[in-house]
Amino acid sequence: MFLTFNLHKLVSAQYLFINAVIYTRSDKLFFASGCLMVILAIVFKIAALSAPSPIDKTWRNKFYRLLLSIGISEVVWFGFRYENAAFLGSHFVALVILLIGLVWFLALLAGLAFGYKKTKTEWQKEQLKLKYLSK
Repeated sequence: MFLTFNLHKLVSAQYLFINAVIYTRSDKLFFASGCLMVILAIVFKIAALSAPSPIDKTWRNKFYRLLLSIGISEVVWFGFRYENAAFLGSHFVALVILLIGLVWFLALLAGLAFGYKKTKTEWQKEQLKLKYLSK
């Protein structure tokens, strides 16, 4: 079964700013994505606790904070939508939350791509020095 995707609907003023009493498929999708992000945040936190190095722990905690913040924000947005809050329950707010999450994710990926390997190598060299200097 193929779902039809109408981009014009996503940018229409009625979809973005008018609160309907009926929950749309996208409302449920926003809620499900928020719940999924919270679950992934828990997985990243567990992975951070068992990280082999402090560098890995730092990066896993960064992704944990991203996923937890955006996931809880989406779930809270759904609560506002359920309570029929005027502006906070609009689709515009949900899309802004996802946009903030996307920008944050891209910033994390850029930092991971350009800084992780160098930092990890420096940490490994420091550990090697400490291994032989401590004797």
